[in-house]
Amino acid sequence: MAANTNCKDKMKLKWLNKDASFDRLVLAGDIGGTNTNLALVGIKGEKLTIVVEAVFPSGEIDGLAEPIKELFSAAKQEKANLVASKGCVCAAGPVAQNVCKMTNLSWNIDGNELSKELGIDISVINDFLGISYGIPTLDVNNPEQIFAFKHTDGSIPEPRKATKAVIGPGTGLGAGYLAWNGTNYIPNSSEGGHLTFAPFDEESQSFRDYMKKLLGEVPDVEVLVSGTGIQNLYEWHRDTKGLPNSDAWTEIENAKPTDRPRLISKLSDSDPVAASMLRLFVKMLARYAGDISTLLLPFGGLYLAGGVAQKELRWLIGDNLFMKYYEMAYNKNIKPLLMQTPVYLIKDYSISLYGAANACV
Repeated sequence: MAANTNCKDKMKLKWLNKDASFDRLVLAGDIGGTNTNLALVGIKGEKLTIVVEAVFPSGEIDGLAEPIKELFSAAKQEKANLVASKGCVCAAGPVAQNVCKMTNLSWNIDGNELSKELGIDISVINDFLGISYGIPTLDVNNPEQIFAFKHTDGSIPEPRKATKAVIGPGTGLGAGYLAWNGTNYIPNSSEGGHLTFAPFDEESQSFRDYMKKLLGEVPDVEVLVSGTGIQNLYEWHRDTKGLPNSDAWTEIENAKPTDRPRLISKLSDSDPVAASMLRLFVKMLARYAGDISTLLLPFGGLYLAGGVAQKELRWLIGDNLFMKYYEMAYNKNIKPLLMQTPVYLIKDYSISLYGAANACV
């Protein structure tokens, strides 16, 4: 009982559409390194509506069974008909046999065990497979859901019925894609965030070499291009270039590593060193995005997801920095292909929950 009470104390409950009409209700989950988001989503035809959402700090819980039970209990106390028929959870990490080995947490998710304990079928999918399931629910012409980047020539290409790709820096770095089969989009998972990082200038080479020495291995992209990557970027700059002697940088040095990206972002609007860190981050993200686009040719759209990209949008669009580095290619035949790709930023934070719910349909 103590663990259950403890879990309840950590829950932040948000009623979004208490009186929504639906034919059936499903559980949707988005489990990241920072937050665990659980929701009951109503399905009526092709329409998905989040009825109620519960948020838990991922580092302060040790599994999903109790948080899900707390959500179910709170929902039923409010309305007796809020009973999920099945569920899907998307999580940050590789998934095999309905079990996710979490990349950035000390606990894992076993959908088979959850199904037994909760009495409903629970499927577990990779977090970016979840976002891939959510992408078809988005309207690229809705500015509340999507920000469309302009290419360096000012164009915004129209999406085709073709492959869509999604990448996103959050706590870690995820990647996924949707293949077009002529009739429907088929979401596919990927561990593309763990591709080997490819430096492209002196700064990115120095950062890559610093991380290689620290890790004893050649780093993957996630180590440099993610929320964790910004923390690593800070330590690289501190150890190789030094930092200004100021109260703000002292605060960052004394902060928890997980808090440093937020503080650097806040400082970047007034401090040139912090600004230079985020500009390098944007360049690295853009080059990685260009590599993914060269591989997949996502003429249906390349989507940027993840909290870091959303929070740093001003740095992506300032001087059109992201698109300048996205389009870089020494091969004269590749840049025109990149120029034909629509590039979007997903602004709707509920995309993963909608994706998990859509995977249940």
